[in-house]
Amino acid sequence: MRTLMKLLFWGVIALVLAVPAGIVLLAIGLPLLGVLAMLALPVLLVLAVVGLPILLVVVLGGAVFGIVFGLLGAGLGIAILVAKVAFFVLLPIVAVVWLVRRMFGRGARSAAEAAPEMSGFE
Repeated sequence: MRTLMKLLFWGVIALVLAVPAGIVLLAIGLPLLGVLAMLALPVLLVLAVVGLPILLVVVLGGAVFGIVFGLLGAGLGIAILVAKVAFFVLLPIVAVVWLVRRMFGRGARSAAEAAPEMSGFE
């Protein structure tokens, strides 16, 4: 209970000090903010006239850059995918088919070369 009373006491003291400090800051800060806003209007106007076209060019350049590299990345990704499929899937299949054909005698020579009298071109 003693801790609660200490907490309430120091809370009341903080409010007694904070409320007048807030009023003083409001009375000084609000006119100061208005003066700074009036001084900033010409700067903002110059930035709007000069800076917005520059910002527009920078944003469009970034968008074009991103689109180009995005498409190049997608195309390169598809090319790498095709190369991986060819290397890791088709090449072993072709090698196995070639070995099987060589083992069963259908490798280097075709049937027409093996028996030219049966080809029908004589």
